[in-house]
Amino acid sequence: MTGRSEPPSKPRQSVETYIRSIGRHYVNAVIVMTLLIAATYLTMLVALDRHSLQQKISFLTSNQFIRFQQLANQTRALMRASADPNMPEYIISPMRDDIHRAIGDIRAMSGELHALDQSIGGNLLERFNPGDEIAVQLRHDLNARLEDFLERAVRIADISTEDRRQRYSFWGPIDFAVAADSMLMRQFADLIRHAHGRSGVSIDNAKLIGTGLLALIAATVILASVFLFSPLLKKLRNEHRLTMAFEKRLTLLAHTDALTGLDNRSSFNAALGNLFGELGRTGAGFSMLLVDLDRFKSINDGLGHPAGDAVLRHVARALQKTLRASDVIARLGGDEFAVLLPGIGEASALQSVAERAIEAIAADIAFEGRNLQVSASIGGAIVPDHASDEAGLMRIVDLALYTAKAGRNSTVIFDEAALARRLEQNQLSLALVLAADRNEFVVHYQSKVDLTTGTHLGFEALVRWQHPQLGLLPPGRFLPLMEGTQLIRGMTRAVVATVGRDLKAWRAAGLAPGPVSINLPEVLLVGEEGYAFFAAAVRENGLEWQDFAVEITEDVFLNRSADQILATVARFRQHGLSISLDDFGTGFASLVHLRDFPFEELKIDRSFVDGIGKDARSEQIIRAMIQLAQNLGKRCVAEGIETEGQRRFLMEAGCDVGQGYHFARPQPAALAGARLPQRAAADRRPASEASVALRRIARR
Repeated sequence: MTGRSEPPSKPRQSVETYIRSIGRHYVNAVIVMTLLIAATYLTMLVALDRHSLQQKISFLTSNQFIRFQQLANQTRALMRASADPNMPEYIISPMRDDIHRAIGDIRAMSGELHALDQSIGGNLLERFNPGDEIAVQLRHDLNARLEDFLERAVRIADISTEDRRQRYSFWGPIDFAVAADSMLMRQFADLIRHAHGRSGVSIDNAKLIGTGLLALIAATVILASVFLFSPLLKKLRNEHRLTMAFEKRLTLLAHTDALTGLDNRSSFNAALGNLFGELGRTGAGFSMLLVDLDRFKSINDGLGHPAGDAVLRHVARALQKTLRASDVIARLGGDEFAVLLPGIGEASALQSVAERAIEAIAADIAFEGRNLQVSASIGGAIVPDHASDEAGLMRIVDLALYTAKAGRNSTVIFDEAALARRLEQNQLSLALVLAADRNEFVVHYQSKVDLTTGTHLGFEALVRWQHPQLGLLPPGRFLPLMEGTQLIRGMTRAVVATVGRDLKAWRAAGLAPGPVSINLPEVLLVGEEGYAFFAAAVRENGLEWQDFAVEITEDVFLNRSADQILATVARFRQHGLSISLDDFGTGFASLVHLRDFPFEELKIDRSFVDGIGKDARSEQIIRAMIQLAQNLGKRCVAEGIETEGQRRFLMEAGCDVGQGYHFARPQPAALAGARLPQRAAADRRPASEASVALRRIARR
């Protein structure tokens, strides 16, 4: 009757394993991306270094070209100045120094350019992009022509002024012009243009390689997202969905009864608190019903928990079909249900709802080839008419339910009378604890007679409670208070002891009472305690076991300890004690039970006898019972005979024995004994009239 839920461990383990796998792949992806980023960085460094070298070459080549032009102009100026005989030496001398400085600068630049060419040759990109032979050839040709030009300039600068005037006054400018012709100018231009082009190539290569590496990084990121992170996110999303569903299920289970699907006590308490909160805000009242099943323990213990579960599920379905969708139906525990009905504030309306619920619950329940019968008692109360807080409401609804259970299969809406009855019941319960010790239980005897002759055959012992203040109480006032308690043991012991003493007194007075039947509860049939009560009465009063008879109800067939009960009954039968099956037709006896159980007498319940002359179905059932008893070779006893018509019908139907107000009411021992035949007359015959009558009845 309980449900248990476990978290989805397998999906969680799968996700954990998957995450660990993703983690390993993620580390690999990070390593790859790190390497790609490092490669990109290094490539950019190499490309920028190569570009820087190309820029320096271009810059130095341009400066060398400018310096070359300056040197050419300075040389021409020196030759023109030397051609003038009147030009003073202090003017010509600085001009020669400028030429030497220019020559030194040009040669220094050539050395730097040569070093840069060596450096750029060792650049990594230069290895992947060879083919700069044009620049090498251009530089070689230019250097050769430039060196020739510089040597000429040196000679012009180093010779004397007179030599320059004589020798170079005519041929010098011409020779110099040849050295500085357009070829040299074009070579400088080609070399500068080629250096600039190589610089652009370096930039393009850097862009291409960087773009490729960045594309690889982007591809790695995309692939990692597609193959690693996207599935991981999907997996985590699914896991989150499963977790949310599981949490939702846990929440539902936390507020739902696992067996019936109804709200549980926790959910009911929350709903009750909400309704009281709504009452405080808007004044909207509501009602409450408390439902408790009758004799549920007999079914649950006798047929097992599966039968009990089937009954509880049936009750849940019956309540759901009967009540509104807005009503709160909860199983509080065991066989107790509660209902909250918002908007119902009239006792008549609540009574109508409760009666419909009782009718729905009373339907037969199919279980393992048999029909189980169940009934319920319902107590109800209205808020705020009967209570203004949760504790008060639960208390008064419980009072109403307690009152309803006294009659079973009934409903009671709380009123002041119900409260008074509950207080009285509480007082009775307290007084019952000491009733047996105070000898307050008394026995009244109702005669059993032969329906044909009217002969007295024996008694049924009926217990009464002589309450100190309330007087003599019938069993209906106190027996329901003893169900499920140990008090019934003390009461039964007192009844057996009292009957033993009364039998002894009657026999001492020479009377023939016949066997006296005593109702023995199930709890005393399990084990030896009940047997011990009768053994003590027989021993202490000098009686025979045949002086007693035991009446048991059909409920014993459903008891889990039916085997032990059967053993106890067998011990009674060994001593010749008669066994009666009481209240036949109101319990759960089957033909198998009737076949195997060692009883001698079958008692028809008064509820069927009362229908004689009123209900044809009751009459048919009675005839069937009598015929069944005859076929089994058992006596048939009818209870509750109150009219001559009932006696005549039962006699004609074949019933053997009867008891009821038509013959005699239950009476104390003194009054009951006054009607008994004298034993002395019976002793002159082989056996008492009662014994003869019983044997005659058994032979029918």
